[in-house]
Amino acid sequence: MDIKSKNTSKENINEEEIIVSDKKIKNNKRNILSSNNSKYIIYILTVISLACTFLLGIEIKDNLGYVIPERVYLQTQVANDINDYTSLVEDYSLYYKSASYAKDKDNITQNDIDICKAELLDKANNEYDNYRTSKYNDDSFNSLTYEQQEKILEEQREKIDEKYTLSDEEMNEYILNRKSNSASNLNNKIKSYVNLNFRAYDKLNDVWIGGSEIDSTEIIENGRYFKEINIDYNGNIIEKIYVNGKEIDKNNILGKFIDNYSYSTRFSNYSYENTSIAQLKYDYSEKHNITLYIWMPKELKSGDVVSESFKGVQHNVTSFYLSCITFVIFLVLTIFCLLYLAKYKVKVALIEKIINKVKGYPIEYKIGVGIIGWIIWNIGPHIYYNSNNYIRRLNLSSIIWVSIVVVIYYLLVRVIIVSYNEGTLLKNNITIKVWNYLSDVMNRGSIIRTFLIMTALYVAMGLVLFFLSAMLYIWPIGIIAGIILTIVYIIIFIKDLVYLDKIMVGSKAAAEGKLNYKIDEKGRGHLRELAHDINNMRDGLKKSVENEMKSENMKTELITNVSHDLKTPLTSIINYIDLLKRENIQPETAMDYVNILDKKSQRLKVLIEDLFEASKAASGAMELNIAKIDIGQLLKQALGENDERFKDSNLNVKLNVPEEKIFINGDGKRLYRVFENLISNIVKYSLSNTRVYIDMYKEEKEVIIVMRNISAYELSFDTNEITNRFKRGDSSRSTEGSGLGLAIAKSIVELHGGSFNIEVDGDLFKSIIRLK
Repeated sequence: MDIKSKNTSKENINEEEIIVSDKKIKNNKRNILSSNNSKYIIYILTVISLACTFLLGIEIKDNLGYVIPERVYLQTQVANDINDYTSLVEDYSLYYKSASYAKDKDNITQNDIDICKAELLDKANNEYDNYRTSKYNDDSFNSLTYEQQEKILEEQREKIDEKYTLSDEEMNEYILNRKSNSASNLNNKIKSYVNLNFRAYDKLNDVWIGGSEIDSTEIIENGRYFKEINIDYNGNIIEKIYVNGKEIDKNNILGKFIDNYSYSTRFSNYSYENTSIAQLKYDYSEKHNITLYIWMPKELKSGDVVSESFKGVQHNVTSFYLSCITFVIFLVLTIFCLLYLAKYKVKVALIEKIINKVKGYPIEYKIGVGIIGWIIWNIGPHIYYNSNNYIRRLNLSSIIWVSIVVVIYYLLVRVIIVSYNEGTLLKNNITIKVWNYLSDVMNRGSIIRTFLIMTALYVAMGLVLFFLSAMLYIWPIGIIAGIILTIVYIIIFIKDLVYLDKIMVGSKAAAEGKLNYKIDEKGRGHLRELAHDINNMRDGLKKSVENEMKSENMKTELITNVSHDLKTPLTSIINYIDLLKRENIQPETAMDYVNILDKKSQRLKVLIEDLFEASKAASGAMELNIAKIDIGQLLKQALGENDERFKDSNLNVKLNVPEEKIFINGDGKRLYRVFENLISNIVKYSLSNTRVYIDMYKEEKEVIIVMRNISAYELSFDTNEITNRFKRGDSSRSTEGSGLGLAIAKSIVELHGGSFNIEVDGDLFKSIIRLK
């Protein structure tokens, strides 16, 4: 029993220890959770209090004018009332001066006449428009013809114009009544400001306007506000402002502040009547030399807008001090939270996790986050105004937006510090990578792609400068940097354009056959590579031309030598054949053989002569005996000598030659050879029983000869190659021909400074000769 009781007691002790340990674990978890929650609460409280401190600080700055007397008269609604009063006084002093002045016809100006004429014209136009509208709504009027309608409207227009056309006396009376009423209305408006007074001294006429002469020194000492405005002959304005007996110095802090606010005079020349023409520009051609005095007494009276504005100022002063007290409370709370976080080195796992993850990002991402924060700061918070125009910045929406900005910049600063300490701040720099990529593309890429990249880079840098200038308020520096960037871009662009122009000149020279022209290869990049490639092409073309010329010379020399070597034995053969033909050769079949030999030798002779002519034409060795010839007569002669050939081929020639003689300077023998070759070509290849059209006409300074015939064969050749040597249109070579006729004709025509072209349209073969 004792052993059992002992075991039982041990088990109970173990269970109690387990329960105690479980409670400790749960308590530790609660403590940890409580600790984490308190950290989050402290951080959130710090962010919110800091946001409220920022907003209240800006709110105090915005409303500072309500507690500084000078700013009350320059920034608040009181300043607006003074400016409105000043405008009324200026109009009265410069234009109306007094009730008697406004009623005097001697004071009518051209400006008055222009105003009233415009006013009367506007009244006439309105009355006519109303009449015309009413007529167009009248069915009886709409049933009339267009001419009848126009006549009625024109008659009514004349009546209305006559109604509003005043004589000089009537115009003067109209102007004086108008000015008198306006002066009275304006004077009543001025008197409605019971807490503001004015005097104006007209130096030109030595007259005080608005009352008797005043002692400005006494008013300045005893009043709360005094303004002196001097307007000289040229319209220049000089102002002096006194508040509580002291002049506001524009060189001190307050003066610099009020320069941002407009308190200059304006000239509107109001009519102060309920007329359609409310105002016109002031007539600056009139000379004035007036000093205006506007002041406000120490003791204010109730009953006008100025006294109401001062009540609003007093209410805003109370709001201002409440804002200051609230600002101090949040500032103390912010300092307490920051000291607590610094003392206990409080860290939140989520924030540390974000920092560790973001610290390795490129610096451009961090700058982008900073820009986003700046954008939120400028567009997120809302501004509210109370009934007295007091600026309220502390509101729920603004607190949320500014808290987001605080968190963004807190994380950004922490990330930058950690990255800097670890030496990874500039690691993975996107700007350097982009620059290296652009440099590589600009060195290897096309001109268009490089230009687009440079332009995009220029625009991007311009946008960066713009946003930086906007964020940091450094517009002058941004403008100067933008100008420098633009100048650099233009210099680089113009430099490349000049070099590109030189390359184009070089390529054009190479295209024109000036193969000794070399483009300077300077700099680096695609333009230099382009110049290098063009130079290589030029060198290759030069070598190719030299080789081609060498080959042509060798061909010409070979043809000349062969022709010369064949000509001597061929002459002997022809002579011996001629001797054989004179003998009585038996049998007759032997004579047939001799005739065949004679025919073939004669054809061979023609072929050798063609080769010789072609070689001379190609080498430029052909000599021309230039003389004045009748080209039409030469053509007729060639056709006449080949008339039998046309008849044998059943070809009907239609010749169209002008009756008047056409003379040109040329070699008659060579041009006859051209016609003979073309006629021979027509006879050989034309379809039997067809017409051949030969036209000659003069066009400006050229003689044009066109020969057209229908081919007996399919014209499947290239017209650009048919004039080459040994090129035949009959690829089967079933007809006699050497393939040199057209080539010789083209060479002779070109030696005469003309042109020779072939055109094909189906089976129609056309030869066109142009001679100057």
